[in-house]
Amino acid sequence: MSPSKRLKPVQRFAHTKEQKAARVMGQAKKSLQQEEAKLEQLKQYHQEYLDRFKQMAREGMSATQLQEYRAFLAKLDQAINQQQEVVAASIVNHSSSKSVWKKKHSRTQALNKAVDRFREQEKKIADTREQKESDEHSQREK
Repeated sequence: MSPSKRLKPVQRFAHTKEQKAARVMGQAKKSLQQEEAKLEQLKQYHQEYLDRFKQMAREGMSATQLQEYRAFLAKLDQAINQQQEVVAASIVNHSSSKSVWKKKHSRTQALNKAVDRFREQEKKIADTREQKESDEHSQREK
C-alpha cells in the first residue's frame, strides 16, 4: 500500500477532530455573544432605571420610594457584576476552544501537505516507470 493511502485514515480522523473542534469553538463564540448581549441589556436597563430615578428625585419622592429605588439599583449592580464574571468565563472558554481548534487545524494542514507530497512522489515514480516501459517497448520494436 502506498504511503498516501496509508495516511488517508489518519488524515480523515484529523479532519473529523478539526471539524468537531470548530463546532465547539462556534458554540463557545455564540455563547459568548449571548452573554455579552445579556450584559449589555442589564447595563442599558440599569441606565434607564437610573434616569427614571433621577427624574423622580427631581419631582420629589418619599423616603420609601427612595429606598426601593436604591435597593433595586443595588440589585441591578450585583446582577451586572455577576454577568461580567459570566462574560469573562465565556471569553476564557472561547479562547481555549479557539486554541484547541488552531492546533487541530495545524495538524490537519500538516497531514494534508504530507499526503500531497507522497502523492507527488508516487506520481513521479509512476511517470518514471511508465516512461521506462515506453522506452523499453520502443527499443523492442526497433
